[in-house]
Amino acid sequence: MSNQIRLILFSGKGGVGKSTLAAATAVQLADAGRRVHLVSTDPAHSCGDVLDLPMSLGAPTVVNKGLSVTILDAHTQRTNSWRDLKAIAVELLTESGVDPIHAAELTVLPGIDELLSLLAVTELLEDPNIDVVVVDGGPTAETARLLALPEALEKLLAVIMTPRFAVARAARGPVTAEVTALTAVQELAADLRRVKQALSGAGSVVRLVSTPEKVVLAETRRHLATLTLLGHHVDAIFVNRYPASSDNWPRKWAQKQRKRVRALHVDLANTPIITVPFKSAEPIGKSGLRKLPVSVRRRGADSSFTKRVPGGVLPTVAGYEWRIPLDDPAGQSIKVGRLGDNVIVVVGSTRRVLALPPVLCRCVMTGAVVRARQVVISFEPDEAIWPQS
Repeated sequence: MSNQIRLILFSGKGGVGKSTLAAATAVQLADAGRRVHLVSTDPAHSCGDVLDLPMSLGAPTVVNKGLSVTILDAHTQRTNSWRDLKAIAVELLTESGVDPIHAAELTVLPGIDELLSLLAVTELLEDPNIDVVVVDGGPTAETARLLALPEALEKLLAVIMTPRFAVARAARGPVTAEVTALTAVQELAADLRRVKQALSGAGSVVRLVSTPEKVVLAETRRHLATLTLLGHHVDAIFVNRYPASSDNWPRKWAQKQRKRVRALHVDLANTPIITVPFKSAEPIGKSGLRKLPVSVRRRGADSSFTKRVPGGVLPTVAGYEWRIPLDDPAGQSIKVGRLGDNVIVVVGSTRRVLALPPVLCRCVMTGAVVRARQVVISFEPDEAIWPQS
């Protein structure tokens, strides 16, 4: 499989330099002949400042032949399916006596604007005239919640659209508003599926940006574990403002920062750690951005720097193992449980519900361990069920 990728999403704690490194990657890829679209979903919208160019919300700005930039305005991103659902909800509330203005406010779903911004990114990936989409994402916690939304909402919509629900609906007879709503729900589910596939597919990577401070590095490591649990491939960590020389730094302070980064190299031996030296002058504009290191080992910035951690079901002597990628839990508590035909994996404050592969539905879960950057869950055939199949 080719290492070449189409989506690069930058994420990290606020103020660490995500916009700078995202813009530097976009500029250098465009210089290499790639057709690049840089997208900002970060509420701070610093890409225009970094590129030193005036930009308007929502409208693409052409920087040169190979590079264009869009500052997404989350409040203007809508799909027809969501418009239909919201309009129906407002109509039903209004008919129940709720003031139309209050009804409109009550139907605001937290996170839907940002989620639909991801759909806009997905649509850019489907454009044959774009080779690479570089995304300047939001802060770590917001990005983690946002990337978890498509899968969570898709599962909720799947429950709504079960055959049992459809039979019950048919028994009540056709209701125009209900039919329209269900059609919109199906369209929204399809949109969410596209977003999920685009963000976690083989052609997409996440690159984390940190600084050498202890607190920031700790948050970065937690974010790394969260993203891999959610099914995303983090192929590099950039440590920005790294004190490459102690000439202009307090010596002990610089030594501590370099020591932390060396320890990170040891702990995350399988993940490239790219240090970006501190610069006395901000790298503003294309000329400054061209000088920043955004690739490793002679690989272009649009190539995956590392392979994905494999997962899946493997047979064992006693039964099966289900291996789920999990990179660097960094001391966070890990819990694994089973609920019906689903497995629930909790790492720190992040929870993911995964449907069991069919063969494991006829098995009993016997244990779970973390091994080789994976959560390994053991299963043995259920003697009460297996002989009947």
